[in-house]
Amino acid sequence: MLAGRGLSRNDYFAELAPRLRRVVDSDASCWHTLDPQTRLLTSDEPSELIESGIYSAETAAAAGELLVRSEYIVDDHNTFAELASRRIPVGTIEQATRGDPSRSARYRDLLVPSGIPHELRAVFMIRGRVWGAVHIARRTESGPFAQDDLDALARLAGPIAQGIRGSLRFEAARRESGVEAPGLVVLDSAGEVELITPPARSLLAAIGADSLDYGEGRLPASVSSLASFARSDDAKGGKVVTVPSERGWVTLHATRPDPGDDRVAIVVEPASGPRSATLRLEAHGATVREREVATMIARGLTNSEIAEALVLSPHTVRDHVKSLFEKLDVATRQELVARVFLDEYLPEVVRQTPLTSHGRFEVEGEPGN
Repeated sequence: MLAGRGLSRNDYFAELAPRLRRVVDSDASCWHTLDPQTRLLTSDEPSELIESGIYSAETAAAAGELLVRSEYIVDDHNTFAELASRRIPVGTIEQATRGDPSRSARYRDLLVPSGIPHELRAVFMIRGRVWGAVHIARRTESGPFAQDDLDALARLAGPIAQGIRGSLRFEAARRESGVEAPGLVVLDSAGEVELITPPARSLLAAIGADSLDYGEGRLPASVSSLASFARSDDAKGGKVVTVPSERGWVTLHATRPDPGDDRVAIVVEPASGPRSATLRLEAHGATVREREVATMIARGLTNSEIAEALVLSPHTVRDHVKSLFEKLDVATRQELVARVFLDEYLPEVVRQTPLTSHGRFEVEGEPGN
């Protein structure tokens, strides 16, 4: 299974795109990762749009700016944030505009001038957290997407989300460095250690392996048993376990990089929650609750949805939103997102800043998740 091979993010997208095209015919696709906490874009992979001649390397950058504008600066239809709020997070621009796509700024300013007026989009979520998204394009002569295309993509959304999450996890582990680098252990077909990174040694020691002789392949029982399960025919679902340690809970994620042999790669990382709200909000005097509200605004949630999520009254949420507008000197939700988040996110996307295993930018000096 592609999602279980431990591919890097770009390699995963490169192998996934042509496979998806066998199910949903298209002229090109553009893949993205999103910050699961804020649902803001953290990377894009427009290679197919460039290879198909829709854009050049130069015009792709300008197209990316228009994409960001339609997502976060102006009111538009079929945005990734909007899709993430749906029970089935898949949609077309035609459906979102009730048959009149000219109502969409993205359609007018980006899709039509680029010769790809037909757009199918999806976001990929795991338990309410968004890990990635895709824009699938058809030229005029290729015709619009049908309901069968939407249904097919919806059926694949869960496995694709798992694949994106896995690619981020293994990509971060291979770097062996950074603020929150997880550990990586690679076992050969006999269960002997081929590779172990320094973060893995530290985390394995924390789960009761402080006197291991790795040269002899002695590992904690949780690691050995997970590797055995990953090699078995029963390992069709998630190959993940979470175990207690003296440093808190530690999560082990196993995969077979090559389905043709029994080597197993295991990522070892602390089980942890999301980081606190951006320091930029603190600098504007936002309270802890207001930072929570601002993050949910960035995710595209309405006041009613925020109230339900935070167990507050809609009136209280309106007061928090009003206070944020005053402190940040903005008049709309889009302005708030642009002022607080985009100045922080977009430079990192352009610089292709590495992502952590939790989907956020790996910025030196910041605490981990």
